[in-house]
Amino acid sequence: FFSYSHVNHYAKLRLIEMDILRNGKKIGYNKYSFKNQNNLLVVKNEINFVAKLVGINLLDVKGSSTETYKNGGLIKFESNTIQNKKKKYNELILDENKKTFKINGSSFNGNVTSNAIVGNWWNHNILQSKIIISPLSGSLKFQEVYFLSKEILEINSDKYNVSKFKIILRKNINENKKQEFNIWLDDKSKIILKVSYSKFGDWEYIVKKIEKFN
Repeated sequence: FFSYSHVNHYAKLRLIEMDILRNGKKIGYNKYSFKNQNNLLVVKNEINFVAKLVGINLLDVKGSSTETYKNGGLIKFESNTIQNKKKKYNELILDENKKTFKINGSSFNGNVTSNAIVGNWWNHNILQSKIIISPLSGSLKFQEVYFLSKEILEINSDKYNVSKFKIILRKNINENKKQEFNIWLDDKSKIILKVSYSKFGDWEYIVKKIEKFN
């Protein structure tokens, strides 16, 4: 449906902030900040939310990560997350000679092709890869992506022309168990404006603020 080989057109971005909602109620945020230095693009992420069920913390997540891109390609990724009082981490580095990522994560240690993408909600390249790397733990999932429709998406009285996609994730290619996500991509900026999925409730990530450098 389209092809992007790099993330250089995000160079003018300063910030993408998303509200995290569960069953229509805001429970936290996901914030990406961007910095360009020489040929490097550094993207830092903060995520913080608490989902409760009958007064009990169902899912409590607080974490941060740093992605480093050189000439448009990912060369390094680091994250540390506390999920329900358990520590998760992912350290990834590019081996340019072998064209692989070396991953040291709390759920996976090993190598994967550099065509794999670290899962996040700022980079449209997530819609292109067949293998997704968990930003929290380094685990791998296989992905199918389907274009659904062209739509007009309204957020805070602003209207956007968007393309809607469905992502299906599986731990193994042939297994029936899967996760499904809906993605709304702004046709003009190529920024993901909204994500929705269902797991112990209805979840939404919706863009609250976008800032650009002058």
